[in-house]
Amino acid sequence: MPSRREFLGKTAVVASGVAATSAATLSSGVGPRVCTNTGVISLCGQWKFEVDPDNAGINGTWFKADYSASGWREVEVPHTWQIEPSHADYRGVAWYLRKFDALDGWREFAVRVEFEAVFHSATIWVNGHWAGEHLRKGYTAFAFDITPFLRFGEANTIAVRVDNGFNEQMLPRGRSSDWAHDGGIFRPVQLLVTPKVFVEQITVDAVPDLDSGDASLIVTAHCKNHSGKQWKGVASIRILDDDTGLTVFTSLNAAAFSIEARAGQTVVLKDSLTKPRLWHFDSPNLYRLEFSIANEAGGHSFEAIFGVRKFEVKDGQFHLNGEIVRLMGVERMAGSNPQFGMAEPAEWIEHDHRDLKYLNCVFTRVHWPQDKRVLDYCDRHGILVQTEVPAWGYSHFREWVRNRMQRLWKTGCNSYTR
Repeated sequence: MPSRREFLGKTAVVASGVAATSAATLSSGVGPRVCTNTGVISLCGQWKFEVDPDNAGINGTWFKADYSASGWREVEVPHTWQIEPSHADYRGVAWYLRKFDALDGWREFAVRVEFEAVFHSATIWVNGHWAGEHLRKGYTAFAFDITPFLRFGEANTIAVRVDNGFNEQMLPRGRSSDWAHDGGIFRPVQLLVTPKVFVEQITVDAVPDLDSGDASLIVTAHCKNHSGKQWKGVASIRILDDDTGLTVFTSLNAAAFSIEARAGQTVVLKDSLTKPRLWHFDSPNLYRLEFSIANEAGGHSFEAIFGVRKFEVKDGQFHLNGEIVRLMGVERMAGSNPQFGMAEPAEWIEHDHRDLKYLNCVFTRVHWPQDKRVLDYCDRHGILVQTEVPAWGYSHFREWVRNRMQRLWKTGCNSYTR
């Protein structure tokens, strides 16, 4: 009888003809994050690795800057220990450790470490200092400001404690997972070096008016101020055609705003695009938006790729930009390749989705927050993504339990209806 991993490898793609009601980029159309004046230093590659079945790492101070880790072995991050025969069934704690240089010129900047996903819980230390934790949210990205802990002009140590043990306080609950429960730093990790006042994230809503041919544009930016004083400046946007690089829109009036010291601020800009080219799975036209903040001392810019498209479900039919379409596709279950598990390289992600498109599949569905490389490929090659992720993580689990108990109580504990 084949192992679960071998079975998944054979049945990873399941035919589906269900019409999609949502897509990975349905609400925002946002592709991968690109920071135009951000230093991005990859921390992928060789790390020291050790499993910790007795949970001895905390008391043993494995996170200390001078901890030798002499007996640990080297692995390539992104990494999951579940693909290794000796650890295929290991559910518990493991540690990653590596060195990196912090340049002396970074002293006047904000330095963050960003993990695109660690399954399912991660605690981070830099030079022995606790930097933060991301618990029971194994498929979402997170970042921590590590500027106060750095030793500029010399080598630094980062330690990551990972736990993929089954847990009753999160979704999927306990041992209920019916997909790969792969522990590790399984997506890319990098350092982000920015000005102390920077744009952290943006979302773009670009919805066409099918009668006029124009599109409404709402840009929401989340900005951070890691300095010790209030920042005042302006925000502006520029939009380029991603194919030609030609500018198609520039905001005429910059919006003034301020951010208090060591705080965040959300900035919303609204405008319209004149006669944009619409995104369609036969012609996946995309635009590149540059969101910039600036004052007399400098600024920061952030980019996102987006498409202009409208999804509607009317009379039992799916409409894309006013056209009735039949969405045929397959479900792709990430993590089923026994060589990679959930730590899939870009080449394998492209391999699978290239096969989807070759088979004329314009639709796929997923059960957890996806690798941004997946969403980017789908955006660029005309594949719609249906997300079936109603809740994820510890806080959602508590809310789900509370709502379920309330409904059971109201119905006399005889039935429960979603």
